[in-house]
Amino acid sequence: MNILKKNIPIRSTKATSNPFLSIQNELNRAMGDFYNWFEPFNFPVERFENLSLAPAVDIIEDSEHFKVEAEMPGMDEENVKVSIDNGILSIHGEKTISKKNNNKNYMSREISYGCYDRNISLPDSVDVNKAKATFKKGMLWVELPKRHEHAKESRVIEVEKI
Repeated sequence: MNILKKNIPIRSTKATSNPFLSIQNELNRAMGDFYNWFEPFNFPVERFENLSLAPAVDIIEDSEHFKVEAEMPGMDEENVKVSIDNGILSIHGEKTISKKNNNKNYMSREISYGCYDRNISLPDSVDVNKAKATFKKGMLWVELPKRHEHAKESRVIEVEKI
């Protein structure tokens, strides 16, 4: 018996006149759902398999480059694809379940598996042809050099009266 799951019924002789009864019923339902989440035998492990996840990303700018750093734990460089199309940097990775994990009876499962996807809009100043990516120990670094454009001249235009 789980001592955390106690449903205390509320009795009211005038259920229609008690404005707090519906709030109490919702609170009871929410607390029951909360405690059910931690029940090991009712925990749906499949819920966490093949998820679509987004890796944590840092974007840095200096005078010469934009740099994107993405955390992709549990992956190798062959599991990661990086592309740029129409001004969008796409980072895709897939972390598959090991064959060693088959036939295990999990009581709890926190390690996530699935696809990692992230799309980042790039500014027009990125030189797409010189972009490069490196990967080591679950970290991806994408270096996006800026195009060197000539400094645009500026001037003040006088407004004439017609």
